[in-house]
Amino acid sequence: MILSCELLPPIDDMFAPRSVAVIGASGDTTKIGGRPLKFLKANGFAGEIYPINPRAAEIQGLPAYPSIGAVPRTVDHAIIALPSTSVMAAIEACAARRVRSATIFSSGFAEIGDEGRRLQERLAAVAREAGMRILGPNCMGFMNLRTGLIASFAFMVDLGLPPRGRIALVSQSGAFGGQALVMARDKRMPLGAWVTTGNECDIELADCIGHFARDAETDVIMGYMEGCKSADKLVAALELARDNGKAVVMVKAGSSDVGRQAVQSHTGALAGNDRVFDAIFRQYGVHNAASVEGLFDVAYAASGGRIPREGKLGVFTVSGGIGVLAADAAERAGLELPSLPEAAREQLQQLLPHASVRNPVDGTAQIWSDMKVFDTFLQTMARAGDYDALLLFLTAMPYSPALQLPLKACLLRLREAHPDKLLILSMFAPPEFCREMADAGYLLFEDTTRAIEAIAALRDMARGGDGARDGARDGDRDAADAEANASPAAYPALDGADHEHALKQVLTRAGISVPEERLVHDVQSGALAAEELGYPVALKIVSPDIVHKSDAGGVALGLADRDAFVDAWKAMMPRVREAHPAARIEGVLVTPMVSGGVEMIVGVHRDPIFGPVAMVGFGGIFAELFGDVSLRRAPVRRHEALAMIRELKGFGLLDGARGRPKADIAALADTIVRLSGLAAANDAVVESIEINPVRLLGAGAGALALDAALVARTPPTME
Repeated sequence: MILSCELLPPIDDMFAPRSVAVIGASGDTTKIGGRPLKFLKANGFAGEIYPINPRAAEIQGLPAYPSIGAVPRTVDHAIIALPSTSVMAAIEACAARRVRSATIFSSGFAEIGDEGRRLQERLAAVAREAGMRILGPNCMGFMNLRTGLIASFAFMVDLGLPPRGRIALVSQSGAFGGQALVMARDKRMPLGAWVTTGNECDIELADCIGHFARDAETDVIMGYMEGCKSADKLVAALELARDNGKAVVMVKAGSSDVGRQAVQSHTGALAGNDRVFDAIFRQYGVHNAASVEGLFDVAYAASGGRIPREGKLGVFTVSGGIGVLAADAAERAGLELPSLPEAAREQLQQLLPHASVRNPVDGTAQIWSDMKVFDTFLQTMARAGDYDALLLFLTAMPYSPALQLPLKACLLRLREAHPDKLLILSMFAPPEFCREMADAGYLLFEDTTRAIEAIAALRDMARGGDGARDGARDGDRDAADAEANASPAAYPALDGADHEHALKQVLTRAGISVPEERLVHDVQSGALAAEELGYPVALKIVSPDIVHKSDAGGVALGLADRDAFVDAWKAMMPRVREAHPAARIEGVLVTPMVSGGVEMIVGVHRDPIFGPVAMVGFGGIFAELFGDVSLRRAPVRRHEALAMIRELKGFGLLDGARGRPKADIAALADTIVRLSGLAAANDAVVESIEINPVRLLGAGAGALALDAALVARTPPTME
């Protein structure tokens, strides 16, 4: 298990300084050096504030000092608002004064090229030696809104701050952070902290996630990410957040083709960089929002603290059309809409004969004529329905003077009677009505579709986090789990496994089932092997220089007798030589044809950020045609392998959908576990390793590796 205390040293001191110095302080509050002073004073920061400027004795009503060395008392945090050419001297002065942390606004570092990168590396080195943490450079700073610590020059602060609360927002982009701050204010999102990390010469987004994962006053962590410097640190932070019950909602911007450039294997082609990030997020219960609106919707929904873990949704509406739209949105999102029990339906139908009482429940406009009936409908749905979330569409009826008070009373009774249920109101209402409902614990959405998408995201986050926690507690630790967690020495070495037959021998030693096969070197011994194995058989060329054997004409399938075998052999050799004249030919594999079951692909590809990443999907020609794959960072434990399989869109084909026989899902999970463990143990030599296809047989019948390929890592060149 990753030790978060080692990878994520605390940055608590930065968020709770008793004193702040502003180096480059200005009396002009429109300047970068003037705004932090103004904001600290205006927002009630209780600590000492020390303006640093050699040309002034007083700045914004505070005594100023010519240097940080001249400050007579301890300085916990320094804000540096200077040109890049002056930053190094300032950081060295801070190090000499034992300042615990610093925020550098200044640009002109790694973002401008090699010279700036070298300067930034020097900053980081000075900080490391002094034990000082640095936020930035080239950042907009940070805020602890609970204490009035506004260590930022963002002009958005002048527009007003959001209400204080238990959500933290971390952004690698200052521009996005500024936009998000304004959106949080406009949406009245209760923020406790706001951070922009800039160039991340020291403190990274992962450090901030780790900090808020440990923070007792934070429930939800919102993040904007463009890249990742340390995969281990990010995984440790997400793991810590998951284990501490913190909801993490991200927007991952920027796509990369780095992973897709590994075209020598299906695994490399399918495991693109964005897909790997998606998989890592899913593994740790993080929601990766597709838009900024989605980021705010899900973070807002998570802030209520009520998570619909099963995703069973009840919908009440006064509009048949909205009910249909809600049902469509729920189906797209994979949420269940269980019908009310028959007794409850009969009760409601008697009260309102024209209502639709299954789910969605449509009370029609008639329900407003009797608020007791409305109250009964809501209470019955909440009590009798098998729902962990209830969405109520009320149109604009809260604006009705006659209905406002009785409607409010009904809703408050419902909330009081069902304190643990996720209740969502979709409505247009006066601000005061909305505030009272929000204070009571309702989530408020004007758009039912966005509400349903947020509910589905909460369900998915709970499944990702709970699945990993359950697996960690689970007593079902079979041999595959034990192997996945074993030391690298427990796995055979892959050195020298440079062709299919040699690789399959290693797979066998790793516990992966391979059909009986023979490596032969001439047609006579090949025909004899075919007789012994039993027709029909397959022929496959064996060469360390040919990855895609079929493309080279090096595969012949379904050979039914000796004549077919001999003809196929004689035709294969010249085809292969023509396609790859310089290839080394180690022989030909003779293997029995294996029929039935489902063809799958299992592979591991080395991602440039996260290292070895395991993949499972439907194999053969469907691997790239449909791209229906699931990924996890290797090595994979058994409960994670089972979750990967269930994530496949075609999972129903393996689980007996429409009367099909069930496949041996347990055997497929074991194959994922063992191959991922083998690849992780041999990380130094593996670029990608894949079994395509894995012949997945019926339940209890196992899985067979029919073909396997290894692409070795190219040693890094020395400059």
